[in-house]
Amino acid sequence: MKAVLEFSYPEDERKLLYALRGHEMYVALSDIHRQIQDESRHEVDPAVLLTRVWDITDAVLKTVGDI
Repeated sequence: MKAVLEFSYPEDERKLLYALRGHEMYVALSDIHRQIQDESRHEVDPAVLLTRVWDITDAVLKTVGDI
């Protein structure tokens, strides 16, 4: 199978970025989901959990670079 994606640059730069880095974005999102799920298994104050979600998201996104 062969697939060809065509973009008009620079108008479609964001779409191009998603196509090129989609796998990394998916892995990052899966990691964020797993970590939040692990943390939410314990009874936690919602405000504390929200702060942890923020921290986890920042940490994971830093590992994949500028998305």
